[in-house]
Amino acid sequence: MKTIDLVERIEGEAKLHCTWSNQKVSDARIDFLNFRGFEYILEGKSPLDALVYTPRICGICGQAHLKATVDALENIYENINEKLQITQKAKLLREIGLNIEIIDSHLKWFYMFILPDIIKLDSNNLGIYAPIKGSRWMEAQKSASETIKALAVIGGQWPHTSYMLPGGVMSDPTKLDLIMMQNYLQTTISFFEKSISGVSLENYLTYESVDNLENLGADLKYFKDLSFKYSLEIYGKSHNRFITLGESSLFKRGKIKQRLVDKLDFSKIVEDSSYSFSINKEENNSQKHTWSKSVSYDESFFETGPLSRAIISNRKFIKDIHKSFEDSVFTRVMARMDEMAFLLFETNTLISQIDISELSYIKPKYSLKDVENAKAIAVIEACRGSLLHNISIEKGLIKSYDVITPTVWNLGPKNKTQKGIAQKAIVGSPSIEIAKIVLRSFDVCSVCTTH
Repeated sequence: MKTIDLVERIEGEAKLHCTWSNQKVSDARIDFLNFRGFEYILEGKSPLDALVYTPRICGICGQAHLKATVDALENIYENINEKLQITQKAKLLREIGLNIEIIDSHLKWFYMFILPDIIKLDSNNLGIYAPIKGSRWMEAQKSASETIKALAVIGGQWPHTSYMLPGGVMSDPTKLDLIMMQNYLQTTISFFEKSISGVSLENYLTYESVDNLENLGADLKYFKDLSFKYSLEIYGKSHNRFITLGESSLFKRGKIKQRLVDKLDFSKIVEDSSYSFSINKEENNSQKHTWSKSVSYDESFFETGPLSRAIISNRKFIKDIHKSFEDSVFTRVMARMDEMAFLLFETNTLISQIDISELSYIKPKYSLKDVENAKAIAVIEACRGSLLHNISIEKGLIKSYDVITPTVWNLGPKNKTQKGIAQKAIVGSPSIEIAKIVLRSFDVCSVCTTH
């Protein structure tokens, strides 16, 4: 028996196909069916045009695409021996902007996407968590809105900001602007303390053991209790392999298969389109079912995202939860909310480090229009995991632009030897409701996947 279900309330939509045996999912397939074509649109464009196009790949993580594009273009300069000088102020404003976007995404994901489905396992009445009319839902949306205002202070708008460019940022905040940003973040910190964790942020950040789960209050306690009631600490386990490509003041780069390796060889990242549609209709056949490619590192699938970052960056609370419950739905959700706490603290600290007397932008001496032939890769950490941009420039124009998003890592199709990350995680689910929760635990982004 096969179930085909349209999964909405994600960024875009996806179809989940489940094959059943003995009342459990024995196989799963995830289809992303809305082709968009940004990589093809960019061909033949001026390199700087990418700063406007790529943030529009997504309405949630456009900041991440902008940062990846800027890094890729600056790496082009470095590869032609014209390395740019970027001030510490510009670096901080870029990281702060990206962090705020991730905080906003995590908050919306928890209250709009994953928690309602988990509550529905227990009751048809969502109560205070009901969309639009529930008091907690409204409080969460207000908190997210206040958070994103902090990004608008330096980005000018959100979504689809384009204030970063090679050489720095087009933003010069005053001391009052920085105080305003911290005030906006304080709204979310207060919401985290009162409604999410039930404890002060300072206390939460000291948690190091799975035993600290008993100290949680508010909505994380509610989530924890429902998770154990419906075995979400058992469901959703995949290959238990993790990768983080980007680095920041909070995140470390590396991969874990059987042990931690902190040096990565990006040439070992390979995309596979065996099951992916092609714009050349002659190449399509019956086995192709999605616009998503799959991506592997050294011929193995790796999960990316907050759980990967927590483990590789040695965040003890999540590492101990993972030790007990592995890469389950429960662990994955806890990792994302735990990351939000650390991002709130870290971003507030980074704002305090900005020296407003520094330059925001130093104009490059050399135009990318004069580049005859060059290539560059950039990797950063986005809301849902590792994001890679690969650009090739020829005669001053973009020859090719390849984007590998976190959802491609996590929700891409199988290859000849192994199931994809989410595909394997869904296998064993006892109901379509649990299967969809497993899928949502990866924070699905269809539009990024079908860029």
